[in-house]
Amino acid sequence: MGNKKWMKSSAIIMMSVGMLLAGCSNNNAPQNSGSSANDSKGSDTEQLSGNLISKEPVELTLHMHYSDKFIFDDNWPVFKEAEAMTNIKLKGTASKASTNSKELFNTMMASGKIPDLVHHQIKEQYDSLGIEGAFLELDDLIEKYAPNIKKFFSEHPDAAKYMKAYNGKTYFLNFTPDGPAARGWFVRQDWLDKLGLEQPKTVDELYALLKAFKEKDPNGNGVNDEIPYFSRSKLDGIYDLLIQWGVQGGADAAKRGFYADNGVVKYGMYEPDYKTAIENIAKWYKEGLIDKEIFTRGEKARNILLGDNVGGMTHDWFASTANFNDILATEIPGFSFVPMTPPANTEGKVIEESSRKGTHASGWGISATTKHPVEAIKYMDFWFSEEGRRLMNFGIEGKDYDLVDGKPKFKDSLLKNKEKTVIQQLQEEGAQIELAFYQDYAYEEQWTNATALKGIKEYIDNGYIMKAYPPISYTDDERTKFEELNAGVLTYVEEKLQRWVLGVEPVNDETFSKYIKELESLGIKDLLALEQGAYDRYMK
Repeated sequence: MGNKKWMKSSAIIMMSVGMLLAGCSNNNAPQNSGSSANDSKGSDTEQLSGNLISKEPVELTLHMHYSDKFIFDDNWPVFKEAEAMTNIKLKGTASKASTNSKELFNTMMASGKIPDLVHHQIKEQYDSLGIEGAFLELDDLIEKYAPNIKKFFSEHPDAAKYMKAYNGKTYFLNFTPDGPAARGWFVRQDWLDKLGLEQPKTVDELYALLKAFKEKDPNGNGVNDEIPYFSRSKLDGIYDLLIQWGVQGGADAAKRGFYADNGVVKYGMYEPDYKTAIENIAKWYKEGLIDKEIFTRGEKARNILLGDNVGGMTHDWFASTANFNDILATEIPGFSFVPMTPPANTEGKVIEESSRKGTHASGWGISATTKHPVEAIKYMDFWFSEEGRRLMNFGIEGKDYDLVDGKPKFKDSLLKNKEKTVIQQLQEEGAQIELAFYQDYAYEEQWTNATALKGIKEYIDNGYIMKAYPPISYTDDERTKFEELNAGVLTYVEEKLQRWVLGVEPVNDETFSKYIKELESLGIKDLLALEQGAYDRYMK
């Protein structure tokens, strides 16, 4: 059956989904576009004007409940606008009372009552169910009825490859972000100026800078209260530092530790350089160069430490971090928190490991039991059209933006709202929701200040950003084995990382040797072999 780990969770779910898939394989259920097109109002050959999909209104049901907070709302203005343009109305089926997206998806699948369109966050699980017959293969439908998706695939072959299941078929279309730069290094330039220092060019210079921030009172209050390096991402704050010693794989929270070195899959925290990295990071922490509360302070760290004029350096998202220059301009005279060039690591490389991956795991597909497969694929295609993409990226023309020289320009009512960010306002209307669409970086660029834009340009123009590890897919058995092995390995790695950094136990040859042996007993070699096989298949 499709996702074995999911099925094991409940005998009831197993039986219900088994009955569902048996039903999906009978002669009455649409297994491809040809067998169900006659049921579809949009299957005639008459040309419709504009973005109309059907002469008569058609209602499609949709399951969308992701991140336990984004639940489809029938009243979202963006989807009302799409309805007016396409004659397709969406009706959400996910309970707004539920707070667990994964459980709700499993329950919905077990019930056998699957809506026309289904949004999900776990591509491999969806693909497995598609292979078993619960969701339609989309390839023929796309070929016949989705010219905008076809064009997108031809222009973005990596995204097209990712959207295929391990059997080479497409069941699921994914959200694709835009813009290569994600996060960068930021430093208090006003502190550097006060101390007569330059931005660091090497790891040794970075250490010297943090020492100066700690010991030379750059905020000028006469108190040794500076926190040279901080992060609002807890463990990520430490992982972000690993690259300074050439340890890769730490920046990707979704696939922590994995990277490819000339076609060979490796695990950064299993490599010899990891010992050197952790030794140094533990030393920096002991000397007070890293926030003592880095593992516990959390999301508010940036607001608190910059607002209190004690934070000196971090690694974070360009746009939101640079905004503190505007937020704190009147609170802290001379405040200047600017992007800096990544210091050359111990291998002499100037690199930024974080990036916007080409495709995300969230997206949607079409139920095998729908009576409207053609309308459904045409509706999905609408969001890849010029008008649909603009609607999902920028909201509603005249309300959220105006066209200026043919390009959307947000209204001041969005840009100057001090209570909510632009993306919060857009998402409240149903825009920037992670169904399958191609994001337009211009939406973010408009509310990114000049400081961030300068940093982004430097990182892109100079080629600092490393190519991301590809979003590979697994078979059912591979996914089950990966999750079992990776859970044990990652839990151990992170527990040990914290103990070493906090000084609970020393980092030395003996403790590192025991660490490596424990990773091997937890199956790190089997995990790497499994990942290598899936990686090789993806690359072919």
